[in-house]
Amino acid sequence: MVSAESFCSTSFDYLILGGGTAGLVLAARLSEDPDVVVGVLEAGEHINEMPEINVPGMMGQALGNPKVDWAFSTVEQEAVLNRKIFSPRGKGVGGTSAINFLVYQRASEEDYNAIEALGNPYWNWKDTFLKYLMKVETYVPPTDPKIAQDPHIGYTTDYHGSSGPVKASFSAWFNDLHAKFMDTLVNMGVPINRDTGNGRNIGASVGPISVDPSTMTRSHAATAYYTPNSHRTNLVLLTGAHVTKILLDTPSGEPVVATGVEFLKDSQKFSVRAKIEIISAAGAFQTPQILELSGIGKTDVLTKHGIETILDLPVGENLQDHLTLPFIHEVPEGSETFDSLRDPAFLEQQSTLYKNERKGLLAGSITAYGYLPSEKLFDSNGLLALQSQMLQDTTLTASPSLSKQSVLIKKWFPDPNQAQIEVLQFPFFLSFGPLPERREGKAYHSIMIIGLHPLSRGSVHISSADPLFPPSIDPRYFSNPADLEIMVSAVKFVRKLMRTEPYASAGCKMYDPPEKSAVSNEDLSDDEIRDWCRTRVISIFHPIGTAAMMPKEDGGVVDSSLKVYGTKNLRVVDASVIPLEMSTHPQAAVYAIAEKASDIIKTARAR
Repeated sequence: MVSAESFCSTSFDYLILGGGTAGLVLAARLSEDPDVVVGVLEAGEHINEMPEINVPGMMGQALGNPKVDWAFSTVEQEAVLNRKIFSPRGKGVGGTSAINFLVYQRASEEDYNAIEALGNPYWNWKDTFLKYLMKVETYVPPTDPKIAQDPHIGYTTDYHGSSGPVKASFSAWFNDLHAKFMDTLVNMGVPINRDTGNGRNIGASVGPISVDPSTMTRSHAATAYYTPNSHRTNLVLLTGAHVTKILLDTPSGEPVVATGVEFLKDSQKFSVRAKIEIISAAGAFQTPQILELSGIGKTDVLTKHGIETILDLPVGENLQDHLTLPFIHEVPEGSETFDSLRDPAFLEQQSTLYKNERKGLLAGSITAYGYLPSEKLFDSNGLLALQSQMLQDTTLTASPSLSKQSVLIKKWFPDPNQAQIEVLQFPFFLSFGPLPERREGKAYHSIMIIGLHPLSRGSVHISSADPLFPPSIDPRYFSNPADLEIMVSAVKFVRKLMRTEPYASAGCKMYDPPEKSAVSNEDLSDDEIRDWCRTRVISIFHPIGTAAMMPKEDGGVVDSSLKVYGTKNLRVVDASVIPLEMSTHPQAAVYAIAEKASDIIKTARAR
């Protein structure tokens, strides 16, 4: 392992701030040129052997572990009863790709085209995203005959890669209620979609996961991009290095030049230089923190903390996130769920099966998804009422960025081909929020209800000039009431699902929310569902948009080459550049953005 002193004495061409999902793509691709020297600074460590990371059936168990998770929380959120919401981010080599729930999905073609529509030429489905999404992945079809014959799986090579670093495959274990959940969606008019990666994600589907089926372990940025290239002498990774500031030169009348970086390692301060470019890949919360600590941000924010403004840009604004509601229900006694692994004897049995045959629950993951348009959530009157509410909402024109984004969101809302809600079958009791206790001896599933196109906008800014203080994260969840109303309708959809065959005969029982009102002993009213939503809603951990790629006059922080406005050689490459939330989990998109960014940077050097 390289020392801080050795790292700082190296003559780097590029410095990458963050060894996570995007940062390691950049490191691998830029170091393909042996004449280029690439340095990566990562605050966490490189942990190779952690079952909570590597074993698919232990997905999510690393969340909250300070070794691998920053474990942030938001400030109090007024519209959700002043609760602080857990907001994890990956800490360590691999970043959030090492600790997420493995979901490897794609958005709709329209979602990708929206990035171009917001002022970024060629950042669309056809010219960019399909190409790079295919470059990232090696799609591996299921080999188990039972899984291969599932009518909801039908991926083709037309839309999927065969030689990329990240392995995309399917769960080796399907839960007892998988088929009933899928068939019930179909009976409710949700069409089967055998390949949600083709630019149309509406429908009931079996989703791919980022797992290498040859080893049945997580495929993430560290295993896919770093480990195979770690032997390169021109790729240098320093772990335990907390970036505190980007060093900026401000020549008169010229663009600002990023010359180096200051960081802390073992409580000691160091600085290191870069000859060509510095690239922040620290994510949607910490890229804004680093930029603001360096003097790039809103003047009022920087002045408050005694930091001189070098570039006045709306850093940290435009924060968006996907919210989720865990709809928890009891499943029949004896059902195998991931909670079954809480039994030591069963865990030992499954561990042996996984170790010897790479099968069983520990080889499993999430399998069943439904992406739903508004017409599945509202009747015609409800649809028109919410459309009218959106059209009359003056807050949607309060800023240039939201004004242009809301045009797209309002257009998509009635579109039968654009998903507004995802329902995702989690075969366990999800417990990140203020949930009730498990009942002893009971088994549970959680149907995750995810809002995909929020209208609420928030911010993330430094809370102190001390770089070791966590940022102040304020997503302003449910600040736009339309987000709450869409979730209320989605809860009603899932309640209907519970009462529709074949799920209705599966022996399940609603638990949270309950089937009947404690007040009237009748079905829950809309107001009671609203109250439940405010009490139970949590994040599904998809923050984006805080260094948005948009024209400067529209509130952008970076241009379409991902360069920070007003700088000569400072770029941002991570989820913070995505200007508008997509109708999917963002992991695959972040990989694709980093692949394209690598080509942009290589081309710039060749000129």
